[in-house]
Amino acid sequence: MGKPCSRLVNGAVAVFALACATLAPGAGAQPVPDAEAFLAGRAKDCPGCNLAGANLKRRNLSGVNLAGANLAGASFHRAVLRGANLSGADLTGANLNKTDLILADFSNAKLANAMLFEADASRANFSRANLTEALMGSIRLISGKLDGAILTEADFEAALLNEASFANANLNGANLHQARMLRANLHGVVANSAEFTLANLRDADLSAAKLGESVFYLADLGGADLSGADFNHAVLRSAVLTNNKDAGAVFTGAMMPDNSIHP
Repeated sequence: MGKPCSRLVNGAVAVFALACATLAPGAGAQPVPDAEAFLAGRAKDCPGCNLAGANLKRRNLSGVNLAGANLAGASFHRAVLRGANLSGADLTGANLNKTDLILADFSNAKLANAMLFEADASRANFSRANLTEALMGSIRLISGKLDGAILTEADFEAALLNEASFANANLNGANLHQARMLRANLHGVVANSAEFTLANLRDADLSAAKLGESVFYLADLGGADLSGADFNHAVLRSAVLTNNKDAGAVFTGAMMPDNSIHP
């Protein structure tokens, strides 16, 4: 056989060997998430797994990757999910009461009707998450990120929300009674018919917020930025409105702190 033919044959053998190595089982392949192994504690991560209704109470799941997983109706009661990745996960109706969610990522997650009572979600990311009618009484969300989140009729009774960001979130009908929201960012929120009675919003940013018919009875809005905010027919009776930026704010038909009705 001549040298050109020999080189051709050797080249073909090399290509065939490379193709076989590439197609060999396990060669460069990513491990397939195993829901059963995860539930048994043999696997740490389970992105995209079907874990609907799973019992994960009191589990230490720090740093776990459950992105995109189906966790609807699952129970994480008193579990540790610090730094966990649950972005895009379905947690509809899940029990996250008294969990450690510090620095967890719930961006784009589905959390409608979920329970997060007394959870610590400080610095957690709920951006663009759906938290419709979620129960978050007494939650700690200090410096949490909820930008663009859907929080329609969510319950934040007595929640600790200092320096949290709700920019452009939907808070229509939400309950923020006695919530502490010092220096919180509510720029551009839509929070019509929301309950802010006795809330502390001192130095908060409510610029360009839609707050029609919301109740701020005895709320503290001292030093808050109300620029361009719409308070039409809101109740501000006995509220603290001092040292505010209110250029362009609308108070049409609102009940003011002195009980007068704004024209």
